[in-house]
Amino acid sequence: MFFGQFDHSIDEKGRVTIPARYRDQLEDCACLTLGFDNNLMVMRENDFQKLCKKVEAMSITDSVARDLARSIFSNFDKIEFDKTGRILIPQKFREKLGLTTMVKLVGLGNYFEIWLPEDWEIASAKFADAQDRATMFEGLNLTF
Repeated sequence: MFFGQFDHSIDEKGRVTIPARYRDQLEDCACLTLGFDNNLMVMRENDFQKLCKKVEAMSITDSVARDLARSIFSNFDKIEFDKTGRILIPQKFREKLGLTTMVKLVGLGNYFEIWLPEDWEIASAKFADAQDRATMFEGLNLTF
């Protein structure tokens, strides 16, 4: 599982070091696609295949399902690690998301996200107040 948050720099070629505890779970490569919140999603290949099967099982006559497939598949890239544990974030994603000098890696269990740090700060601000967090999640029926 991918947990925690990490700040990393992007070098001039667009490479980012992936923390060893994330890298160890990804084997030799990872699947990267555009996320839903102005970010990137990075996951194991087998998890990406599971996601693909779910999307492919949706009706092609449903316009929302087609848009989801377009978003996921047209923005997919298989990425490999170099010998120092870095990945190359494709230029199209660096430009689209404004990733230039720093990124925030955020674990979400089965995958992790890559954010522009300023965008992560805005997105995560809604979790700052404890009462707001409790109210936001009370309808999800979380149990142990």
